Formats: sequence, structure tokens, C-alpha cells
Amino acid sequence: AAAGGRRSGPRSGQDVKLALPLTLPEVATGVEKTVTLKVLEVCEPCEGSGSEAGSKPTTCGTCGGAGEVRRAQRSFFGQFVSVAPCPTCAGEGVVVSNPCKKCRGEGRVRAERTLKITVPPGVATGQYMTLRGTGNVGPRGGTRGDVLVVFEVEDDERFERDGEDLFCEALVTYPQLVFGAELKVPGVTGDLSLRVPPGTQSGAVFHLRGRGLPRVNASGTGDLHVKVQLWTPQSVEGDEKQLIERLASMQGQAPERREKGFWSKMKEVLGA
Repeated sequence: AAAGGRRSGPRSGQDVKLALPLTLPEVATGVEKTVTLKVLEVCEPCEGSGSEAGSKPTTCGTCGGAGEVRRAQRSFFGQFVSVAPCPTCAGEGVVVSNPCKKCRGEGRVRAERTLKITVPPGVATGQYMTLRGTGNVGPRGGTRGDVLVVFEVEDDERFERDGEDLFCEALVTYPQLVFGAELKVPGVTGDLSLRVPPGTQSGAVFHLRGRGLPRVNASGTGDLHVKVQLWTPQSVEGDEKQLIERLASMQGQAPERREKGFWSKMKEVLGA
């Protein structure tokens, strides 16, 4: 089953809701998980009938097996007929007069079931997939429900996620910004190489195309956006301190403002 949107809860008493935790690397590649959950299975002694061996459910005498009762009422506007589930058989049309001792007439007992869940790449927290016909069996031979697998993707301290795009930060030294450097930045499944050109400003963002997460149930992959940030030591001593002081005397004050970017210049031209 393919991953779907968000869903608030099971549709009926036969459905089972299962929360499935996932890590970001598992989301990036897709994964197969084996889980064990408790469901209601057919009672073997009565074979799901709810009656002891040698006996069978009998037709409900109140509704005649219809499972519903009709009541006619007269009013000033005429006669109204209301239909409601039969109170004797709870809408099933049969009555168990000699209930099975193991399931107490339910026709089902609690048991464990092992499921293999194939998670597609790119899923997000709150999305779900439906495993048809793998949930609780209905009472006394009723149809089996579904298992709703709801994904819960754990936070990864390395990244911020926006859909299939990922964002991270890389700390660099002043010489690396001035002279350029080959940086090692985190990827979802392993480190990546990022070339920072000479003269890069602190706060610049580099876009690594196709290094994000896959689009769920679709083709294509998001991007990884890396923001380089100047790392400032909390304290310096000795030769390092003297070199920085000398550099400060040589450079003087920083410019009051940066040169305007392309979009800022376009806004001025257009009067925006």
C-alpha cells in the first residue's frame, strides 16, 4: 500500500492503528520493518460462530433475522416509520444461546500477528499507509478490518526539514572564508564534500541539488541547503592573539554596509 495523507483515526472497531517510528536515513532510502501487534483473530474452538461445539446461533425472534426493527408513529403530519438496529441481537440477526466458553460468544479472541511493512522513501510524520484486511476480524465471522500504519519520523539534530528539502549549517574559520576551502558537510546517509570559493561571506547558502529526500510516491529528490557560518573562538592566547591583533590593525573597520544584491538593485529600478 502506498503512503497517504493524514488521517485522524480508525474507521471502525475492526481497524487497528499502529504508530511506526522511523529515522531520517530510513526515510531517505525506504525500509522494510517487521512488527508484532495484537489483533482479534477467529476463535478456533467455535470457528468464529460464537457458539459451543454442537450448537449454532439461532435466528433472532425479535427482528426475524433482519437485524433491524421498524417502528411506526402517527403524528399530525401523518405516519412516520423509524428503522433502528435490533436491541436483542444488536443488528446481527442471530442470537447465541449457548456461547463458546473461550470467546464468550464473540467468535474472536486476542492474539499476536507479525506483519512486514514496506515503507516507501520520503514519508513524513503524520502520513499513513493502509494494510487492507490485516486488522481485527469482525464478531462471529464478520469481515476483517485494516491496519493503519502512521509514520513518526524522529528529529535529526543535523537537519531542518521542509518537505523533501533539508537545511543544515556548517561552521568555518575566517581563513577558510577568505582563501576558500573544501568542507565536509553532513548528508542523510553519509558525509558530502562542499567547495567554498575564496571570498565567501559568512551566512552564504550553498544548494546541493538532489541531496535531500525523495518525493514520496513520486519521482525526483529534494535539495540540501548548507549555510556557512563564521566560527568565532571564545578566547585566544599567545601567537594567535598577536596575529589577530595585527590583522585587526591592518584591516581597520569593516564596511558600513554590503554591496546591494541583484534583487535589491532590481527593486530600486522598478520602484518596488
